Amino acid sequence: MSDKEYLHRQLVKLGDMMGDGLHHEPDGKWIVKEYNRTLKALGISKPRSNNAEAINKSMQKAVGESKCTKCGGNLRQTRSGSLRALCESCGQRFQFKRERV
Repeated sequence: MSDKEYLHRQLVKLGDMMGDGLHHEPDGKWIVKEYNRTLKALGISKPRSNNAEAINKSMQKAVGESKCTKCGGNLRQTRSGSLRALCESCGQRFQFKRERV
């Protein structure tokens, strides 16, 4: 039995334990740690979530409603998917917070 086979079997066992909800028990924190360690050993990474579309919509709304506190100029989003805005006239930067759902 190779090392990879063992790690895959271990991953399945830990996944089953998580599926049963054992990682939510008071002494079950080790399950999540071991699962993540096994994923890393296998070279598997969790895909990052991409919420750029939703962020852009909320930023478009927020930038339209707010003005620069320094000069009163219009704001624009600095980059797609970011919560940062820039004043078009004076260059002041603003950091917006995430919307609570």
